[in-house]
Amino acid sequence: MKKLLSVILMLIFLVSVFAEVGVYNDKVVVGTFQALSGPYAVIGQEMSKGMKAYFNWINSRGGIHGRKIELIIADDQLNPAKTVVEVKRLVEQDKVFAIVGGLGTYGCLAVMDYLEQNKVPFVYQGAGTSKLVIPPKKYIFGVQPDYTLEGTLIGKYVGEIAKFKNPAIVYMNNDVGLEGYAAFKAKLEDYKMKLVVEISYNPADTDYSGLVVKLVEKNPDVIVIYGLITDTIRWIKTIRDYGLDSKIITIYPNADPSFIKLAGKYAEGVIFTGWVPLPTPDRPEFVRDYQRAISIYQQTYPKEIMSSYAVAGFIAAEVFTEGLIRAGKNLTREGLVKALESFKNWNGILAKDITWGPNLRRGKSSMYFMVVKNGQFVPLTDLIRP
Repeated sequence: MKKLLSVILMLIFLVSVFAEVGVYNDKVVVGTFQALSGPYAVIGQEMSKGMKAYFNWINSRGGIHGRKIELIIADDQLNPAKTVVEVKRLVEQDKVFAIVGGLGTYGCLAVMDYLEQNKVPFVYQGAGTSKLVIPPKKYIFGVQPDYTLEGTLIGKYVGEIAKFKNPAIVYMNNDVGLEGYAAFKAKLEDYKMKLVVEISYNPADTDYSGLVVKLVEKNPDVIVIYGLITDTIRWIKTIRDYGLDSKIITIYPNADPSFIKLAGKYAEGVIFTGWVPLPTPDRPEFVRDYQRAISIYQQTYPKEIMSSYAVAGFIAAEVFTEGLIRAGKNLTREGLVKALESFKNWNGILAKDITWGPNLRRGKSSMYFMVVKNGQFVPLTDLIRP
């Protein structure tokens, strides 16, 4: 009897030693932080729906290596102070295996070092700051293009592809605007080009008429706007109402149908960066993939169409799931890291051209440009690289 008891105790000990946090025989538990309430709830709720829809679909097919994916969503209201509290709870109390798809630049930055120090994989950040991926950190895997990459590619489009001559920039006086401005300006130097106007603004301001005069004086042939939907639309309306017909380029967080709806006629001709390929008739493979994604999404949310934020959640879930597949049956955090590092130009259903490596955590290094024509997004370029 004593011998049997010793064997049982030894087996319990071995299981406790070799079991990975958040990994069970029948499930793997992961966490995310989203703004489910508060002023940014519409973003967090939509991103959460994309993640839940994809994981539900995977679970309906038996999960990965016999394990279903259990998602715990923490509501941080896009408040970095709450993000820290909620992520610590997910890690220390809920014992999650990984964090997937956190939303918000400042929240992601607030927990980045904590997750890195605790060796908790953090896959996909709903944020554009390059501080998350440069320099690379072992457990932090970015997917969305960062603002340095985007600014560099906008510079390439302006100076090399479209060959504008007199560019101007309008940018938010915050981390988003400052990082994009610096990268765009630096890339223009490759073409020996200088900005004819540089305007920094406070996103909280609502009247840009005093600043737009600077643009009128120089009449640039293209204006790059580093702002988010509401203030970008306000800028475009002010620019057009003052009689300027300059081409306008803005950033990928604005490339959402809601922009066209809110801007109305002012959206026509506006150029956007993008990183999720458009399902247009000239690219039937993208149409096929988009239709498949909608089918998966509607298994959880019947008759609904994905917003761009739901697409972001869907992509976060699918890249993480591919990592689980590659990590194999004996799932560990270290195994997931190695599996993710094996991605090379990987294409999922909506995720395209994702690459990581031992010293590379910027998952996406290509983008394309699109324009609003007759109230629809139309691609202008294929995927381009710096």
